[in-house]
Amino acid sequence: MADMGILSSLGIGSGVLNYDVIDKLKKADEELMVKPLEDKLDLFKKRETALSQFITIGSTVKGDINNIADGTLFAKVSTNVNGSSVSVTANDGVLPQNFSIDVEKLAQNDVYESKGFKNLDTIVNNTGSEQKIELSINGLSTSITLKKDATLSDLKDAINNSNAGVTASIIDTGIGDNPYKLVIKSNETGVDNKIEFNFSNIDDLGFNAIDYTSKTYSADTDKVNESGADQTFKITVNGTDYSMNVADGTTVKDFIDALNNGDLKDSKGNSLKVNAKYDNGAIKFDIQAVGDITIDDTGLNTAFNDNTTFDNANHLQKAQDSLFKYNGVEVSRSSNKIEDLITGVTINLNSTGKSTVNITQNVDDIVKAIKQFVADYNSMISNLQNLTAFNKDTGNVGLFQGNSDFTMLSSKFNNDLFSTVMSNSVTKKDRNGFDYDVNTTVTAADFGFDLNKTGMISFNEEKFKNMLKQNPDLTSRFMSTAFTKLKTDFETNITGDKSNLNLLDEQIKDEEKNYQDRIDAMNKYLDIKYEIMAKQFAAYDEAINKLNTQSKSLQMTIEQAINSKK
Repeated sequence: MADMGILSSLGIGSGVLNYDVIDKLKKADEELMVKPLEDKLDLFKKRETALSQFITIGSTVKGDINNIADGTLFAKVSTNVNGSSVSVTANDGVLPQNFSIDVEKLAQNDVYESKGFKNLDTIVNNTGSEQKIELSINGLSTSITLKKDATLSDLKDAINNSNAGVTASIIDTGIGDNPYKLVIKSNETGVDNKIEFNFSNIDDLGFNAIDYTSKTYSADTDKVNESGADQTFKITVNGTDYSMNVADGTTVKDFIDALNNGDLKDSKGNSLKVNAKYDNGAIKFDIQAVGDITIDDTGLNTAFNDNTTFDNANHLQKAQDSLFKYNGVEVSRSSNKIEDLITGVTINLNSTGKSTVNITQNVDDIVKAIKQFVADYNSMISNLQNLTAFNKDTGNVGLFQGNSDFTMLSSKFNNDLFSTVMSNSVTKKDRNGFDYDVNTTVTAADFGFDLNKTGMISFNEEKFKNMLKQNPDLTSRFMSTAFTKLKTDFETNITGDKSNLNLLDEQIKDEEKNYQDRIDAMNKYLDIKYEIMAKQFAAYDEAINKLNTQSKSLQMTIEQAINSKK
């Protein structure tokens, strides 16, 4: 009760009109006028809490439903590889299938190494001027500028900065006085990515380690052309012809001098640099270029093609395509990563050998998701039954008993799942062995679902797996159809912003506010009422106190008068 200040002595005059009386009267009014409102407010708060908890449970079930309804779960696949020659990944949605891969050859990069150099700073361009060298990959030629007095390290950087489709590196082999070697490797695999490199304008790098060797002569004065007419000697490097005229009567020595003097030229006058010598009775030379190289010495007494071993020791690895058999069919690709053989499937070739691949639907994940839905759904139904229960023996009533927003939920959801019917065509054989189609219908029961008397769902895992194995497409369509219905009804009734239960939640909160306002107003009314009553009591008490004082004063006067006459 409000502080009455000067009224703190209330009841002194009358002995009756005190605060105890006012408190009792006020409590009686509060019990009659405020308590029913507070009980209603408490009920709405309980309903709000219970409704919030139910919507949360419903949201969990809605999440389970979404996992099944959108079809993604049924598109998930698992890949199992038996063997180590390949590794395989499959995108979701790929049809389950089995296949074999027998790898015969892996795709390779083209790799060359140079001769050895003393150190990284060894000068490779001693020409006294800037020079151009040509490097080609997959038919695309790149001109690389090499500065005057460029070192081995400069050459590596120039190649890498040219974006020619190769990577250059320097390896310290630790062997001998010239341990440093330049290695160039094509960035991509496949025969189309073979390296073609013409470095005739600088000192020999030794990438071409072939000794092109002629027949054996008795002396370097022997003739290489005894045909009685001039002949042409030609070397073709990566499609470019370099040729020189060899006059009748040309000796071995003259021929070697011509090669070393740069007489081998292309149609533009560019020389092909070779290092020729007379060694053990034969003409020998190397070529400062790598790639496709052929020699035409028709009409000459040289026989280079018959006496040369064309294996390049510095060609460390030859560019090649992969070769494998897919289910027995021979297939070739430029890469070891095969993405265009089966849509959505990537096959990585790891080594030669045979592997078998099995792509299957991810059944365990599907079953796990359905089991989770069933468990969460049954928990929600149990909660729903408690909220709408009525026990005639005990009189206990659920917080939402009789509320249609709740009482209709169970039947709606059961209807979504158990009233979904789909047709299925099955091919059978008659007694004569001829095929004929029979149209049947399937329901939730065919996929392992059942509804017991308590309103709970059960799920037969094995029955579902058998149906999924026999009719994967039908199973996917049924689950998508039924669970899409559930998804829609959950959105409409429970989880959506404008769902029935969310609207009900807003109504309950409005009722809470309304009752709280009424309680506040009633308490304010009673405070004012009894504050006025206290003031009235104080006035009455003061009047009584005055009368009592006057009465005592009169009594004393009378007693004094009587005593004075004695």
